[in-house]
Amino acid sequence: MKIKLEQFSGPLDLLLSLIKDNELNITELALSEITEQYLKYLDKLEDNRAEELADFLVIGTRLLYLKSRLLLPQFGPEEEEGPSLEEQLKLYKTFVDLSRKVNKLWNYKDRSVFRVEPPRKAESFVAPVNLDKSVLYDNMVQLLNRLKPLKPLPETRIDKAISMKEKLDKIRNILKKNKSINFLELLENANNRTEVIVSFLALLELVKQKAVILKQEATFADIAIERV
Repeated sequence: MKIKLEQFSGPLDLLLSLIKDNELNITELALSEITEQYLKYLDKLEDNRAEELADFLVIGTRLLYLKSRLLLPQFGPEEEEGPSLEEQLKLYKTFVDLSRKVNKLWNYKDRSVFRVEPPRKAESFVAPVNLDKSVLYDNMVQLLNRLKPLKPLPETRIDKAISMKEKLDKIRNILKKNKSINFLELLENANNRTEVIVSFLALLELVKQKAVILKQEATFADIAIERV
């Protein structure tokens, strides 16, 4: 199944369009700068299509993780599993550019190519004298037994990604009932590292909107969140 988000045929296509619209090069910093624009596109989607858009959500999660790495201090080297999002997008752009060139050549009027095929030599098959059904069956069984057994395909589990809007609404609802809450309390029900990152980014957004005030009594102490 091929999913289209407005005019975009996939998450990498959407990222490439945002990079082009903002006149940016494909770098980690550029990807972090378009994270909010990417998430705004995902917020327009209907909830009942969520299962069809796993690829869009996975890329959104990787964008949030990339942005958090640039915002938070790094205490040690952290390697990604597989190619980075930057490398994937550069490779995707290469395929897009090449496909456009191929399409241009294909649409060119004079594209006929002829090759003279040499005459084929007639081939004949003579079955062995002692060949019968039982011999053929035995040989086939021996061949199948020599083949390696099929390996099951690896299974991948994709956690449901929570959007920035959902996390903002959740924090606002908590602060409607409580004057303040600690950041660690906010993370008690977080299911994975991605949700922790989204919670932190949502908190920064509320500070930017001057909707909350943050207080910390000491370095590395818990952060108190108070509504304004």
